[in-house]
Amino acid sequence: MKKILVLSLSVLSILILQACGNGGGSSQQDDGVTRLDVWVHIAHDTLEGRAYGTRIDDFNEAYEGEYEARIEYIPRGGGGTGYEDRINAALTTGSLPDIISLDGPNTAAYSRSNIIIDLSEYLTQESIDDFLPSALDQGMYDGGLYSLAIQESTTAVYYNKDMYVDAGLCDSVDACEMKDIKDPSTDEAMGLSLENPWTYEQFKAVAEVLRDSVGREAIQLPTGQDEMITYAMAPFVWNNGGEIVSEDGLEAQGILNSEENVEAFSFMQSLFTEGMATDVPTENGFYIGHYPMMLDGIWGVPILELTYAEEIPNWGVMPIPVGKSGEVVASTGSWAFGVTSASSNPEGAALLAEWMTNTESTNYITGATGLIPARYSALEDNDAFNEGPRQVLRDLLVQGGKARPTSVAYPEITDAFQRAYIEAMVTRNAPDVQAVLNQHTEALQTRLNRHGN
Repeated sequence: MKKILVLSLSVLSILILQACGNGGGSSQQDDGVTRLDVWVHIAHDTLEGRAYGTRIDDFNEAYEGEYEARIEYIPRGGGGTGYEDRINAALTTGSLPDIISLDGPNTAAYSRSNIIIDLSEYLTQESIDDFLPSALDQGMYDGGLYSLAIQESTTAVYYNKDMYVDAGLCDSVDACEMKDIKDPSTDEAMGLSLENPWTYEQFKAVAEVLRDSVGREAIQLPTGQDEMITYAMAPFVWNNGGEIVSEDGLEAQGILNSEENVEAFSFMQSLFTEGMATDVPTENGFYIGHYPMMLDGIWGVPILELTYAEEIPNWGVMPIPVGKSGEVVASTGSWAFGVTSASSNPEGAALLAEWMTNTESTNYITGATGLIPARYSALEDNDAFNEGPRQVLRDLLVQGGKARPTSVAYPEITDAFQRAYIEAMVTRNAPDVQAVLNQHTEALQTRLNRHGN
């Protein structure tokens, strides 16, 4: 399963302490052509890698005689190593390229560390306004736009329609869209939609019926301590009226351990303690027909279509249940391009970064990744997101997308959220949620205080 990763704490601490030296970046060749170097986080022989390469070739053709872009592929390893290690090494030697790809939530840390520059002056307002709000949010820091989103993503509850029919929650596979799912207490359709999402209570009632019908857990949830936890589970906090940290990303006390978050974490914990989720899920459990539901990213759509079409022929997607806010909130975030402070031709580098995220590039790259275009214009031109599960995911992102905290301390923030989640959900001893959040809030606040000084 595809995972979303962020900078390790050790790498971040080095980034903040190092200054970007000159010596890397663009250079003018004897023929007057300016060379622009680009680093990306993916292997060249992947669909995504080849898509980047094609768009670089197209840029070189369009700006022949003026610019020549060269791409270097530096695949990430486990825990985000490899690519971030290379960036860290380049900081110490002053050999950063003109443009780097970066995971969206790391924008603030890279900006604060003077790794990437504000692109606002190089883009038209029309171009900026074309990005989805969630994509802009992840690229902003201190009033500037420091990264341009390549694509967007979100999560949803995937459900097996055949298992819903077997459990009596739908009358038939054909009549098992969101609006058709029955309330177990009334046997009447709940009329679920993005405007009328299911509540915590409705979700648990459905999950209990599915659990009893299949004789095992009803939903596969994230359980490994990595960025997928924050990415997928933070919306449970947000749609209950909570936040993770303050708007400036430097205050956690009274926020991470708020009453709203205790309620959201308690709901999530109950799914584990009442046997609707497990801390040791079967690998690919939903895809092989073991679990009736899973919470996963949009990348689950091509996986189901291309790899598990026989195992799961009938499936759908819907938003996660909502807490007391009553409003759908959706995960967002993916990779972006930023121009480094090492570039001696920031105008040309910004031109290339915008080219790699323009309407044509966005649709070409998302055609390879299966993710959601980060521009309105690209969505309008992309028929793949006008029907079926992709349309639900698109509408979910556009209507309810919310970026993870924009903070120079994001790695510390996501680490604290992950640890609190793991301790509250996965350790099996059902600890007091308030005590768990208090403990991790206090530890996080100590680390955040260092950034505020």
